[in-house]
Amino acid sequence: MSWKLSNSALEQQLERLFQKDGIDFGTPGFYDEPNFLKNEQRDPRYLENYARYVEARSYEADYLTEAKRKIDIAVQVLFAAVKKDGRLGACVDVSGMLGRMLDRLGIWNYVATTTLTIEFPVSADRPPQHFWTFDVGSFTAAHAIVVAPPFCVVDVTAALQAYERPVLNFLPNFIVSETFTSASWKPEDLMNHQMLRSIPLQFGNFDTFLKRTNPQMLSVMKALPARQVSHGETTLKYVIVAVGGTIEPLEGVVGYKPCGRTALTIFDQDILPLVECS
Repeated sequence: MSWKLSNSALEQQLERLFQKDGIDFGTPGFYDEPNFLKNEQRDPRYLENYARYVEARSYEADYLTEAKRKIDIAVQVLFAAVKKDGRLGACVDVSGMLGRMLDRLGIWNYVATTTLTIEFPVSADRPPQHFWTFDVGSFTAAHAIVVAPPFCVVDVTAALQAYERPVLNFLPNFIVSETFTSASWKPEDLMNHQMLRSIPLQFGNFDTFLKRTNPQMLSVMKALPARQVSHGETTLKYVIVAVGGTIEPLEGVVGYKPCGRTALTIFDQDILPLVECS
């Protein structure tokens, strides 16, 4: 087992940066280090370096095998808890929970805010489903996933969204994919198509719009590749637009409690026993 996104040159470059900034980068979750937080206050985009490091690191095969086992357990338990609760569209909260749980298990990961474009097979007779970053209405983020080697996409809530028509025949309960096809993003992946019509008149083109209004997003999309995964004939394209997660440690993740249970309770009572006994 190997991690295809390893990049030794970038890994060393980032390690030199962390060393210069007085950050101990030896264990997962070092973004909670005081010196890391100090740099993040100075530069709100500093967290992107952590995400880039998770992707660029080299990993031993034994680590990846054990990480896969633990991630599989956590995802299955968390999916079951959210499904039982019945809430739809909880991707931001759930991905934040999972990220903190994996930190506690010693698993390298980061939480990514993404767009999501789902292309269904011809037999489905339905148009693509879009979760846009730029859309009408009020929402925290289009979508959110976790990247945790050996998985390039961990999407606990792929099927737990407010779809207009049932998707169970075309999507699995959740996505845990070790492989992906490199994808290039299109404006249609990021913006509501009606809103997109006004871009030429105001900005000339979509790239100019991003450069003027969201240069940090453009930078993230260049640094962390868009990725497309498949389930049967269904394809899911994720465009990473920001690095997210929860500020609070696992004990403090209490905003969303599936069936009244905190993230820490689910971790201690349901996940940890399975990790330790299997």
